[in-house]
Amino acid sequence: MNNRKLTAYVSGMCVLAVIFLMLQDWSQVGQLSGADLWGLSTLALLALVSEQQAVSIKVGGTSGGSSIGFLPLFTSVLLFGPAATVGTILATGFVVEYLIRRKEPIRANFNLAQWVISTAIGGWAFSATGGVPLLVTRTAGMEPNVLGQFGPFVLFGVVVLWINNAAVAMVMSLAQGIRYREVWRRLIGPAGTNILADLTIGPIAIAVAALYLQAGPVGLLLAILPLFFVRHSYQTTHQLQLANGDLLEALVKAIETRDPYTSGHSRRVSRLAGRIAEELKLSSRVVQEIETAGLLHDIGKIEAVYTEILRKPNSLTEEERKVIESHVTKGEKLLRNLSSVRETVIMAVRHHHEREDGAGYPDGLLGHEIPIGAKIIVVCDAVDAMLSDRPYRKALPIAVVKEQLREHAGRQFDHRVVRAFMQAEILAEYVELMRALREEVTEAKLKAEESDRPLIPVSA
Repeated sequence: MNNRKLTAYVSGMCVLAVIFLMLQDWSQVGQLSGADLWGLSTLALLALVSEQQAVSIKVGGTSGGSSIGFLPLFTSVLLFGPAATVGTILATGFVVEYLIRRKEPIRANFNLAQWVISTAIGGWAFSATGGVPLLVTRTAGMEPNVLGQFGPFVLFGVVVLWINNAAVAMVMSLAQGIRYREVWRRLIGPAGTNILADLTIGPIAIAVAALYLQAGPVGLLLAILPLFFVRHSYQTTHQLQLANGDLLEALVKAIETRDPYTSGHSRRVSRLAGRIAEELKLSSRVVQEIETAGLLHDIGKIEAVYTEILRKPNSLTEEERKVIESHVTKGEKLLRNLSSVRETVIMAVRHHHEREDGAGYPDGLLGHEIPIGAKIIVVCDAVDAMLSDRPYRKALPIAVVKEQLREHAGRQFDHRVVRAFMQAEILAEYVELMRALREEVTEAKLKAEESDRPLIPVSA
């Protein structure tokens, strides 16, 4: 984390955080009783406990952490109001970032700033929609209505989590030089955070607030065990998702090891498929599923029977062609053994060799019957194959690839998908990716040749 854009971004976030701190109505905090200050301190302690052993989220080469530390803060805004909550997040964040985790200043400052900003904006949304701290209501001599604050509370949660994820996505994008939208998808995807899932455990914060109203700070201690249970479930679910992702990556690597000419093929298809899906304005969830299907589309080739056929330098026999074609059904069968893989992903894998005119395999589907994921992957698969060196030919020029796509649009390929690939930005990105890949392959070959040379010259 040392580029100028990143430094400027983090500095701007810090300045904005200071401004938001100055705009808070700190008079509300001064009106809290001694018992309420103890309650606020207890919530801060619960937040510290919740931040321990945060699950890791990795995008590119940058990693971050996700925890349920937001739950005590959600309780805080219900009970004590936005200003007290902002102060609590600043204090607990300082302890976590500088004293416990001892992060480098730029990371620590960013984390503090983005939490202050998201909590402050969320607090204003809470107040603007009629949210009133429950203790303020009680002090005014009225009966606190926990459920009556449900709407402002949900809005607070949405705003805080959304801004938090958006800010983190931006810092990861700048740090890695990855497109913001791509980082955002990964961040809120299966291996990242899930805003909706986080909101579904938000009612626990409401229950904790109700406990406090009945039993004071002691009531908060009763929330420790449920909080630990939720944290454990949160971590277990996330780790399971990561393990499934690692398993799929290992399977893909195993395939590419069998066929060195397709090294990186699945990842390139996945990346290109995601970009085309974005261009077609598909939802983030669908884009994520298509990327996964692109990564797994050749998973059926993991069996040893495909190895020699894949490496064959000349044309395939009819029998060999049938064996190769069977990889789509083999892939489907394999993926059905993995409960984490969605049906839409499995169907995209099964049908990624179907054609618009019905002449594809394995089911001979017509264009309108083919899943959108399969329509996209078949184009990406063909493009990557044409732009890659194969045992029987060299990579084709990009002009030839474009001509082939136009010629077969409507028969083999979907018109919409072809048009999306032809977008200048996507095309330029992919050509650059293939160029960089060829340079890496050439460099690797040169290094291999260099290592094989004798250290002492020999003569005949």
